[in-house]
Amino acid sequence: MIKLFTRPGAAVKPLGLALLIALAPGPVLAQTFDVPDGFHTGKGDDFPLHGKWRPLLTVRPDPGPFSDLSAIHLSQVAGAVGNPKEWLQQRVTLDLGQTGNPGSVFDSPDSPFSDPFFDALRKAVPELMKMAEQVARLPLESCDAPAKGYNATGAFDELYCVFTVGPIRQYLVLRLQQAQGHWYYTEITTMNERRLRHLLAIADTFKVKG
Repeated sequence: MIKLFTRPGAAVKPLGLALLIALAPGPVLAQTFDVPDGFHTGKGDDFPLHGKWRPLLTVRPDPGPFSDLSAIHLSQVAGAVGNPKEWLQQRVTLDLGQTGNPGSVFDSPDSPFSDPFFDALRKAVPELMKMAEQVARLPLESCDAPAKGYNATGAFDELYCVFTVGPIRQYLVLRLQQAQGHWYYTEITTMNERRLRHLLAIADTFKVKG
């Protein structure tokens, strides 16, 4: 486990804010991290994610010039996860929307594109869709293959990504694990490698109690 980087003699304090979530009948569960000095917790950021998961809490460094660039976001996934590795990879692919059957645009008798004038475009659509799929998966080229890891709660699947633009790096670590009958999604973001070690150490203390 990566060690926490704290001031000499600084105590690691238990999470002061543990959100209690009861999405279904049964025991109330508490999700916690051990948060050291220099960090604080708050309510989970409510991203517009169409109900894919429910934000629980966020861990950030104490306020500073660049503290908003680093965070741990913990959420509870809505529903079951069939393939954790694919689920994580889908989080970093571009969402180009549901294409359905693109040929229906040309086949409908009421479509303005059903005229033979558009036959060339009709033939080009399949190739355009293939190109769109390739573009959507480009971010995965900056990620390692999904791997197994372990924290205080048990095993998790992890996707580790580093996006580079010149000398600037954006670190993104995604974790997915099942505990107490629920799936939990942890997103760790920062642009500083040393801060990444701090955040990973905190994420390793994740516990679910009920």
